[in-house]
Amino acid sequence: MGKWFLLQTKSKQENRAVENLERQGVNSFCPMIRVEKVLRGSRVVKQEALFPGYLFVNFNQESVSSTTVRSTRGVSHFVTCAGAPVKVPETLIDQLMRRTDPANDEVVSKLPKKGDSLQIVDGPFRGLNAVFSQPDGTQRAIVLINLLNQQVSASLPFTSLVASSGGDA
Repeated sequence: MGKWFLLQTKSKQENRAVENLERQGVNSFCPMIRVEKVLRGSRVVKQEALFPGYLFVNFNQESVSSTTVRSTRGVSHFVTCAGAPVKVPETLIDQLMRRTDPANDEVVSKLPKKGDSLQIVDGPFRGLNAVFSQPDGTQRAIVLINLLNQQVSASLPFTSLVASSGGDA
């Protein structure tokens, strides 16, 4: 059994690298998670790499050359420390495999749900509380803000909103 190493892949080519490494008999692992996102105005769940641009490989350096691994389609280079490829502890790989098991149907989501209390941290409404209504495209949210005793709808960037610790809009 070989040792685990960390590879950097070319941009968005983790799956291509895994496929080509497997063809060469190199065991590879790219931890994937299910992420909820807004795509074209609706919520969707997509599979994404936990560490975009990186994957782990396990091979015996006596039977497979590191040059062969490094020159595989989709692979950019080994992550190194002091010129030597970084070895990854087996225990860490085991933990990642358990947490990202495909049977685990957990979805990671940073998107607020309808009715969630938010605080506005940027822009002209900074400091006010708001209530999430719905996504407005992929970068913005429609929120309800209480101004002059009236609830006003506003479209704000997601980057201007954080989960509120409490309080009404």
